Amino acid sequence: MIDRFFTRRGQRLHAVDHGGRGVAVLLLHGGSAHARWWDFVVPHLGDVHAFALDLRGHGDSGWARSGAYRVEDYAEDVGSAIAALRLERPVLVGHSLGAFVALRYAVDHPRALSALVLVDGRASFGASGSRYLRLLAMLDSAEYDSLEEAVAKFQPLPKETIARPEVVARVARHTFRRRSDGRWTPKFDRASLAAHQPFDLKDRLGDLEFPVLFVRGEHSTVISATTQAKLSAACREGRSVEIPGCHHHVLIDRPDLLGREIRSLVRERLGGAPKSLGVC
Repeated sequence: MIDRFFTRRGQRLHAVDHGGRGVAVLLLHGGSAHARWWDFVVPHLGDVHAFALDLRGHGDSGWARSGAYRVEDYAEDVGSAIAALRLERPVLVGHSLGAFVALRYAVDHPRALSALVLVDGRASFGASGSRYLRLLAMLDSAEYDSLEEAVAKFQPLPKETIARPEVVARVARHTFRRRSDGRWTPKFDRASLAAHQPFDLKDRLGDLEFPVLFVRGEHSTVISATTQAKLSAACREGRSVEIPGCHHHVLIDRPDLLGREIRSLVRERLGGAPKSLGVC
């Protein structure tokens, strides 16, 4: 596991290079999360070269000084990551916010990927969701006296999960940073919550010229099985699966089953896909 840093238009970005020599897979986390949420999925992906990107304002990537946290801004960073990491037509995988970003990049570059995987994410975002996130952005960021206290009080958003306690604790340990005054606070920029604007990309799904896999948790309240099936049917080559027992956070609830679905996509449908060219 190697940390990769690069800069795009003054924006510092961080990615975790998990190594490997197979098909390049680029993983995008959800809102207020970070690249290390994918640590538990990567071992189940098989023979791939996996990279996990910290979106701007999250994890170890820099905050956007201008407050540029639109889905379009994130998607442009994905393009920069693909170029900086020298990935040739990667499989792009996104969870939640990462699914929005992945789909935005995909519809803007309908021939640039080998496949797209959207994990518990929709193809549209409404005004009510935008208002809710703006309200969350107004709340003060949590502060803790120690990392141990921060980890003990950590809860994912939404909070429902069947992830093992040690998995949640490991995610939490990468969620916080120590400030100069010794207090611990989340790494992500709360201003990122207020920047999401409504969008609807459903009508663009038919433009995608590669396989699209939709994955949802059985108990997800973010996307219904009916909606996911409709989105899958709108694609030229779409497939829809449900991971049993999971809530929204599929990648920590059942990383083994999610990894298996992505691995099957790579093996069965992309056996001859181009590989990562490596990193300079």
